[in-house]
Amino acid sequence: MVVLMKQLQDMVKSGYPAIALDAMSTSILTELYGQLSLKFIRESSPENQKQIYLDILDYIKTNITRPLKISEIAAHFGYNEKYLSHRFAEVFDMPLKQYILRVKIEQANFLLTDTNKSVSEIARELGFSDNHNFSRTYKRLTGLTPSEYRDTFSKRLLFHV
Repeated sequence: MVVLMKQLQDMVKSGYPAIALDAMSTSILTELYGQLSLKFIRESSPENQKQIYLDILDYIKTNITRPLKISEIAAHFGYNEKYLSHRFAEVFDMPLKQYILRVKIEQANFLLTDTNKSVSEIARELGFSDNHNFSRTYKRLTGLTPSEYRDTFSKRLLFHV
């Protein structure tokens, strides 16, 4: 692009006819269009899109101990909140908010079975506003309270020794 622009500048200084200047300007615009088209194709390729969503999944897992908001994730990756939610649901067949809760519940399951932390500590660690909110969400998604899950899992371990 820089070379083409310098050539156009030299043509103007040398007094080339207007038709030659028009042809050179058209050539520059065509080159610019081609470069922008290639950039758009590269950025919207399935491989690049896949990587963006993998980065989003990693971001969620890394920050799962905070009260994550879709607006925060969208801002971090430079997307509109509604667009990101819509595209995430298309790619993963699950709303982004539901995925975040699922990851929090998976982490809660691990903490309930592999640590001696209280339900309140686990709720705080996973970014829930309070123990009641955590327990209600946990039961809605798993069918068990956190304590019931812990009790059931520990009983299951005793029978498999």
